[in-house]
Amino acid sequence: MSLNEVYSYIDRNSERFVKELVELVRKPSVAATGEGIEECAEAVKELMEKSGLEVKVIPEKDGNPVIYGEIKSERSSKTLLFYDHYDVQPPDPIEEWESPPFSGEIRNGKIYGRGVSDNKGNLVSRLKAVEAFLKVAGEVPASIKFVVEGEEEIGSPHLAPVIREYADLFSADACIWEFGGINRQGNPCLYLGLKGVLSVELRAKGAKRDVHSANAPLIPNPAWRLVWALSTIKNEKDEILIGGFYENVEEPSAEEIECLKKIPFEEEETKKELGLEQFLNGLTGLEALKALLFNPTCTINGIHSGYGGAGSKTVLPCKAFAKLDFRLVPRQMPDEILDKIRGHLKKRGFGDIEVIRYGSTEPARTPINHPFVRLVASAAERIYGKKAIIYPTSAGSGPMHLFRNWLKMPVVSAGCSYPEARGHAPNENLPINLFIKGVKFMATLINDFGSDLSEKL
Repeated sequence: MSLNEVYSYIDRNSERFVKELVELVRKPSVAATGEGIEECAEAVKELMEKSGLEVKVIPEKDGNPVIYGEIKSERSSKTLLFYDHYDVQPPDPIEEWESPPFSGEIRNGKIYGRGVSDNKGNLVSRLKAVEAFLKVAGEVPASIKFVVEGEEEIGSPHLAPVIREYADLFSADACIWEFGGINRQGNPCLYLGLKGVLSVELRAKGAKRDVHSANAPLIPNPAWRLVWALSTIKNEKDEILIGGFYENVEEPSAEEIECLKKIPFEEEETKKELGLEQFLNGLTGLEALKALLFNPTCTINGIHSGYGGAGSKTVLPCKAFAKLDFRLVPRQMPDEILDKIRGHLKKRGFGDIEVIRYGSTEPARTPINHPFVRLVASAAERIYGKKAIIYPTSAGSGPMHLFRNWLKMPVVSAGCSYPEARGHAPNENLPINLFIKGVKFMATLINDFGSDLSEKL
């Protein structure tokens, strides 16, 4: 069997692969609301079985099921694990979609729908690569495992106990993470880590019910209280003022800086796409890229209180809340940061502000010089015909630490998306040609992983 035979099978079956991806996109699976989760989990299970995997559904306590699949190889002792997720972001704002968000409509060579790029396209591309080997050769070049969860978009709050309980089942020599793609120049982009994240809600309370705003001289306003508290957390220079917040933050190494210098940072394109004249604090070039990937952050995701409808309403609200996320870098742990947030508010006189913790993950990173990184880069370059761009880490977050830090496997994030995919936004899309190329990329990687090329892993 040659890889060309596998590629030929992929080409012959590309229309069916697209149809199966569209069918999966048509299954709503919004973790934030629970819409369609059970139905989509069942569809993923069936698709994995159809692709030739032995499948097990692992329930999460108080959470969404994890779909586990595997197929063993007789040719190699190596095991490659794929981490993906079937849940998606809410489609709002609905009115900005050009076609229904769960229609999977195809226009101009692209599939449109919530989750098609993040992450259902990547998931299906990997399953179809496995199918191609089984149909062409009757076996896979390396043992393959899939862990497909249903809560990634809300911080994977229930995944850690599953990983602990099934650590032996999930063990592998290396892992391919859920996202990635090409840049605007067509170079494949590989990501070796993720920031950690801590999501919280700050709540302020006043009277036991809303009152007329004429009572403002007497009645405490929780909206003002919340705004004052928020103003103590971060200044106008984007510096986080929580005591000890930066004490464990490390500067990027010389090797990581050299890696950054090789990244074609699409600064002007990004600013134009977002309608910005400049980045925060006037950052540009290498310093902007360094800040994006290596700086911890504090972001207000939303503030809510009182009346926000049309016209005016002279009301003094009884409660106010703000949702925030803190992106964390290596050696910053969510538990420690949460304690520092609470301590900061109390010290500044805002001990009455309630701090509610939501999802959190730890930072994780694979070394740039790891052999698995070179293996993935080589496979990508042969398919895309361009040099792979290595990102030492990503600005995003996810439960990578469960596999990198806990299960001790190297993790590289790679996929079939592109810069205009509009993930988490209206009109999310994925070009069909990139999806099919992604299937071939994964097939190439699986083949290389099971061959002598991975002997040093």
